[in-house]
Amino acid sequence: MMTRNLAIGEVLNNQQLCEVFLCAPQGGMRRAIRTNTLILISDKTKLYDDRVVGDIYHYTGMGQSSDQQMSGQNLTLAESNENGVEIHFFEVLKPKEYTYRGQVQLAGEPYQAQQKDKDGRDRLVWIYPLRLLNSDATFTKISTAINDEQELQEELQEIQKVESLSIEQTEKERLIKSRIGQGKFKKMLLQRKSKCALCGVDDPRLLIASHIKPWSVSSNDERLDLHNGLLLCPNHDALFDKKLISFTDSGEIMISKTVSETSQTFMNIHDKMRTSLTKKQLDYMKGHRESLV
Repeated sequence: MMTRNLAIGEVLNNQQLCEVFLCAPQGGMRRAIRTNTLILISDKTKLYDDRVVGDIYHYTGMGQSSDQQMSGQNLTLAESNENGVEIHFFEVLKPKEYTYRGQVQLAGEPYQAQQKDKDGRDRLVWIYPLRLLNSDATFTKISTAINDEQELQEELQEIQKVESLSIEQTEKERLIKSRIGQGKFKKMLLQRKSKCALCGVDDPRLLIASHIKPWSVSSNDERLDLHNGLLLCPNHDALFDKKLISFTDSGEIMISKTVSETSQTFMNIHDKMRTSLTKKQLDYMKGHRESLV
């Protein structure tokens, strides 16, 4: 039993969540022995492809790499209708804010499905159908992969209209970048990692959705591929766009020799910086770093 009751919709920070449940401070599934609870956290900015169908939340189990195993917290959740462990559900709609949705129970048998892991590889995951016990509580509806694809296609069509305008090429590029920066492509990148890939700026208003392989030379499929995207702050986007910085296969920054030490200081870059990239992002990055000025 948790140390105090929570109101449906109450927002906690991570420290408060740990104090209420006496649980560990990390992880999307947190087993708390002292309160006999399992805390489930659905972070809308992270990897998993969770969805809501009717009043049932299809929650992806624990494990970001390779096939998920029916063990540990995954097994605890699978057996929660018999083992007496209370299951409490939170959603992260904004970074570092945990919104309490209430206690849940399994609404059916766990099943397996195919999703991408953190490196973009296909793998099997465990999906848990969950129902809220409080009839007044609701889950946040999550966009489906089909809707996401449709919105991306619509965004592509709108941008292609810009390409057909009788205006200067530089103006076309400015308009296209503006559309991408305000549209579905950026929103989906924010769901995966809501901060600059280099410096950690996490204000969405200051983040730019950059294509690794430039829009102008990408196929339509590449233009819609999220692995061809990178979120960067304005300083780092400008450097990346002008091929003044790039990244190695291990994610280490590469800085053009044409960028002076003074400029590096003002633009907040140094040779110790690195980022984490998926295998598919690295495939796109190969061509980018070969064009380093």
